[in-house]
Amino acid sequence: MNHLSLATLSKVLLSRSNNFDSAAGTTGVSGISIDSRTVQPGDLFFAIQGQRLDGHEFVKQALERGASACVVKQQLVSENNSAQLLFVDDVNQALTRFAYWYRRQQSATVIGVTGSVGKTTTRNMIYTALAPYLKGVQSPANYNNEFGVPLSIAQLESVHQFAVLELGASQAGEIRSLAEVVSPEIGVITGIGPSHLEHFGTLQRTAEAKAELFEQLPVSGLAIVNGDDAYADFLVSRSPAPSFRIGLGEGNDLRAVAVRQEENGLTFQVDGTSFVIPVMGSHFVYPALIAIAVGKVLGLSNQELSDSLREYEPVRGRCHVELVGDWTVVDDAYNSSPVSMRAACELLSEWPTPGKRILVMGDMLELGPDSPGYHREIGKKVACSTIDRLYVCGAQAASVAAGALEEQFPAGCIVQGADVEEIQADVFSGLEPGDVVLVKGSRGMRMERLLEYLKQQVSVQSTQGEKNISCV
Repeated sequence: MNHLSLATLSKVLLSRSNNFDSAAGTTGVSGISIDSRTVQPGDLFFAIQGQRLDGHEFVKQALERGASACVVKQQLVSENNSAQLLFVDDVNQALTRFAYWYRRQQSATVIGVTGSVGKTTTRNMIYTALAPYLKGVQSPANYNNEFGVPLSIAQLESVHQFAVLELGASQAGEIRSLAEVVSPEIGVITGIGPSHLEHFGTLQRTAEAKAELFEQLPVSGLAIVNGDDAYADFLVSRSPAPSFRIGLGEGNDLRAVAVRQEENGLTFQVDGTSFVIPVMGSHFVYPALIAIAVGKVLGLSNQELSDSLREYEPVRGRCHVELVGDWTVVDDAYNSSPVSMRAACELLSEWPTPGKRILVMGDMLELGPDSPGYHREIGKKVACSTIDRLYVCGAQAASVAAGALEEQFPAGCIVQGADVEEIQADVFSGLEPGDVVLVKGSRGMRMERLLEYLKQQVSVQSTQGEKNISCV
């Protein structure tokens, strides 16, 4: 973040503090924080009032860690005369006000990314494509809500040329509010699918919510959309800016052809240029095409983008491949939806291996009253694939198993449990050298615990082996 004085911030935040007219007002602020545990010297700490915690309880700790000042509500702190407190009516609104103002002090091109699936992968791939040639930032982790977006914006400095920011929402109006703050020149909607249906209700309402990003684009901006998506026409109709479609179909503005999965990654061609992305899974072609489209808009050539995307590394928890013992584990545990779960099944089915293909699946959450049906359909998908064993856990485990059995998947190859910890021992005991295990479920299922368990068991076996050798 660019250096700012407390006097300037006091005015921006409409603070009632009047003690920054002296030398104290020149005190430097070099970053913002909403977590007292991560405060760095020179940060401005916002005492956010959340559902579980109130930041006012941690003002003292933030100051002790070197915060230049804290943004607080006057009635909730005792040190009313402190020269390090900025008093506001609503701290949460003050954070938004700061982000709105600070964004407009920057000249970087801002790319906003939303959609039902693949937001983080798309955001990270755009950043990978641009970073070797342009100076910029991206949202840290999944900082895509009312608190995370301001923190992401605060990373910007005057030297930056671009920022790619992820916008998430679980109900109508949230993306509009975030986009008003972010003010993107380029908007990206990855696609529409059954995600957060518990809140949106229908796919049409989901599309309307995601389209709020396009509605906030300037006429001089650009709306990039998955042209193969069933809602593409609706989405672009909501944008005052020109649209640009990517995909595999002939009607798209940017199209990938000759898409193949090779040992060294996903390969395809765009306008005669060959691309190799070191990932497993044909669904990665869409975020790659979006990254290429953004790069071309910002003046990069196909060859430059091909070179940069060769260095892409999957985000952990999103089809991240690693060897654990004698097995290949595909860590796709960060989140799940019907669209991404089907893609995961296809990826596992196509995986070249001499061993078994094993799916360990947790519930897909927030699907509303149709949740059993969506889970049953995934069970059918598994049965119609080359997947050899199915481990399923959660409240919807029986629905997945029922769908698989309906399509004649062997009952003896299905293991059910209420939680991943109930099935992890069964998974481990059934593994053989060369097996491939894909782990996936919604965030609330915490499926990454299986990976931790498998690594722990491998470590135990290794330690026991070393002891046996030393005793010979």
